[in-house]
Amino acid sequence: MKPIVLLVLCFAIVNCQRNIEPIPKIKIGGIFYDYEFEIEEAFIKTIGVVNGLSEGEFKLEPVSKHLKDSDGSMVIEKYACDLLELGVAAIFGPSSKANSDIVSILSNVTGVPNLLFDAINEENEQQKAGHQLTLNVYPTQLILSKAYADIVHNFGWKKFNIVYDAEDENAPMRLQDILQLRDIHHEAVRVLKFRRGDDYQVLWKGIQGDKRVILDCPPELLVEVLEASIPFDLTGQFNHLFLTNLETPAGALEPLRNNETFTLNITAARLMGKDMENFLNTEFDPNNIDMPTRELLPDLIHDAIMLYFLALKEIASQYMIEEPPTYTCDTLDFNGETQRWRFGEYVNRVMRQIAPLNDTLFHHGRIQFDDAGYRTHFELEIYEPLDNYGLALWNTNGHISSEHVQTNISKKIVYRVATRLGAPYFMEKEEAVAANVTGNGRYYGYAVDLIDEISKEMNFEYVFVPVAGNGYGKYNKETKRWDGIIGELINNDAHMGICDLTITQARKEVVDFSVPFMTLGISILAYQKPVERKSWSAFLEPFQNEVWMYVMASILVISFLYFAISRITVGDWENPHPCNKDPDTVENRWNISNSFWITIGSIMTAGCDILPIHPTMRIFTTMFWIFAIILNNSYTANMAAFLTNSKMESSVNSIADLAGQAEIKFGTIEGGSTYSLFAESNETTYRLAFNRMQGADPPVYTKDNIEGVDRVLKNNGNYMFLMETTTLEYNTERNCKLKMLGDIFGEKHYAIAVPFGAEYRHSLNVAILRLAEKGILPNLKKKWWTNEDTPCEHEELAEKDTPDLTFDNVRGIFYTLYVGVFLAYIIGIIDFLIYSHQVAAEEGLSFKEAFIKEITFVLKFWNNKKPISAAGSSRSASRMSGGSDKSARSLSKSRKLSKSNKSSKSDKSDKSPDASQVEDAMERKSTKSLKSVVIKLK
Repeated sequence: MKPIVLLVLCFAIVNCQRNIEPIPKIKIGGIFYDYEFEIEEAFIKTIGVVNGLSEGEFKLEPVSKHLKDSDGSMVIEKYACDLLELGVAAIFGPSSKANSDIVSILSNVTGVPNLLFDAINEENEQQKAGHQLTLNVYPTQLILSKAYADIVHNFGWKKFNIVYDAEDENAPMRLQDILQLRDIHHEAVRVLKFRRGDDYQVLWKGIQGDKRVILDCPPELLVEVLEASIPFDLTGQFNHLFLTNLETPAGALEPLRNNETFTLNITAARLMGKDMENFLNTEFDPNNIDMPTRELLPDLIHDAIMLYFLALKEIASQYMIEEPPTYTCDTLDFNGETQRWRFGEYVNRVMRQIAPLNDTLFHHGRIQFDDAGYRTHFELEIYEPLDNYGLALWNTNGHISSEHVQTNISKKIVYRVATRLGAPYFMEKEEAVAANVTGNGRYYGYAVDLIDEISKEMNFEYVFVPVAGNGYGKYNKETKRWDGIIGELINNDAHMGICDLTITQARKEVVDFSVPFMTLGISILAYQKPVERKSWSAFLEPFQNEVWMYVMASILVISFLYFAISRITVGDWENPHPCNKDPDTVENRWNISNSFWITIGSIMTAGCDILPIHPTMRIFTTMFWIFAIILNNSYTANMAAFLTNSKMESSVNSIADLAGQAEIKFGTIEGGSTYSLFAESNETTYRLAFNRMQGADPPVYTKDNIEGVDRVLKNNGNYMFLMETTTLEYNTERNCKLKMLGDIFGEKHYAIAVPFGAEYRHSLNVAILRLAEKGILPNLKKKWWTNEDTPCEHEELAEKDTPDLTFDNVRGIFYTLYVGVFLAYIIGIIDFLIYSHQVAAEEGLSFKEAFIKEITFVLKFWNNKKPISAAGSSRSASRMSGGSDKSARSLSKSRKLSKSNKSSKSDKSDKSPDASQVEDAMERKSTKSLKSVVIKLK
């Protein structure tokens, strides 16, 4: 038991000794100017915070030294030596106002770390070698310079003024990348300097008329300097000011906030950090590491102390913290023989390594140093200082990203929208013009509706400003100025420009554009020749009148020749009754009627029910058939081509066709985006087209689309106009004499133009994308382009080789059919009346009675058998008599036989069957029966 009790007592004694050991106190020094009380206050309060976080491992004890403005490097050296004699483990400061590196040199000699929180001048290699123990949490000036150049480039500024304090030695270094632009754009970039106490109005008088200024000014002079610019119209809403001093507090411009004349666009840059609004005016809490500060330098000394604390804490977790030795400056050897504090060098290395790993305790994000101890990693926030809201973020990779934040802007701006008159984008109401109405109510069109929808999305007011000359914007090489809408934006006389304004590279160099609200291309506007109505005799047009006369004459001549050759051709005389082996006569079927029938049937490819027998006749017929086939096929081919020639497209179907011919002139708007496409393109077809336009006489260029459309209409197909498809579609919808030729080429985009660096461009982009997603943009296009009142019915080729024929093309054929049917019925009616008259005469009836009798039978369409009357018998006999002499003689014999049988007094029962048949046939007046009976009797 005793050994155990002794062991417990020993452990308790050791533990008690540890508890009563005093916590190591580490002195850290700070050198501040008298007026830097806020920095010193942050220094002391931050040390209080870290002492609460050290968990009893160590305590930091602040020691401060104060400088006056008149103190030089000797005083600074003395104060630094005093701190070293007190045994400080680190020295913070002094600020860049000291204009001396003596503290860094002493730190490098003794090994005591030196932490800076302010901008310093650029150092050469020898100076860097003497500052190895110095770390600066303020961003390096070289990277800041690059950041400002990136921001200005993002604004798109090509012409601006650089103004800075001549007494600030760091300003030229901080602005060096921007100043180098003066060597490139010496006519567009001017540099001006000022000094404290100068008459600042003289400065601004030299800038009067310019709209963009980069100002690097100490915060305490900023309001005074800017107030001096008000009389020179440099603070209007079309001016833009960029502030580069990172130390400018957010509320520095508060005195100008409610100034009605101070409406310019202000952009500033600040070191990005945590949201300061959450702890502004907050009472100090030792447990709250995010101590409230209001300015940049107090924030940075807070970060420097936190960095030193993290390094000590990291070391204390593994090793005992070594107290620094005391140094006397009189005994220091600057040649390197003084024993440096090794632990201090170790702390310096740990700070460099741990800085990038932890950013929770820093106000301004992660810290990273290069080999020389300069801070190389940080982010800049581009913000609006009047209303204190962020616009974008810049990082050391050179990337700028927009901040999507909601802001409440107290200033009310009425946006000026530059535009030009032109249908359907922007037009004047006739009644408003007559009543001399002014303002937005005077106008209507696609652009008016679009801006109205965008204003609802963005919640702003606007006023339309038609530009003088009604131009889009063309660069004048002599005056080196832009006119039209682009000129208004460059001069900051308008906030936006909207119409059928195309995004081009030349325009993008001087203004910014929103995302496109319409995509289009270029095509050819051509004259639509009126479709001529074919005459009723169009089906005769494949042959000339002379040919038709020859055809008719050929039919007549061939028919008579056919009749004549048939008379001399023995083989075509036939026995009319094949049963009679020894006929008295033969007959020839090729009378005049049949000859005409086979001739016409051959021409019409209809054929005939009787055909020649003898080789002579067949050879004659074959030769005529060859003639008929060639004639018929020639007519068919010519008819198809002739009736569809009005639908044949022009030989120009593309820009390549247009450029490759010389008969049709073509042009576009001079100096417009379409002109630029052809003028600047290296594509062979476009260059050829441009050369033809350039060499045309008279000139083929126009001042606007209206002139181009009028020129197309007046030249009736001898002039074509190259224009954007949107305007082309609008015109073809409303004028049936216009049409589009060929495919669309040269894709383009319409967008809203804004001045360079306009902070509302992002909001415009968002609004346009929302309108597209809601389907409003397509609806607006349909509303202003579709013409439902007077739609044009252009003839279009079907997607096949042979177009469809309309009734107008072939109506003559129908007219011919109608006339033929009409004539046939007229002849038939006349024949029917003659027949009725014969019936009346032979049957002793009146003409009316005979007509009613016959027409009644005709109307009984279900009865297909008709008794033959006397008139019918005589007509039948008459027709048969024209057939052959043999038939006539047979008919005569039959009639005589009938008469002899009738005069006989014998009874019917005694009659022979043959005689009875003949009598019955005569009673029926049937010629066919008579012929058959006669044949049987023979």
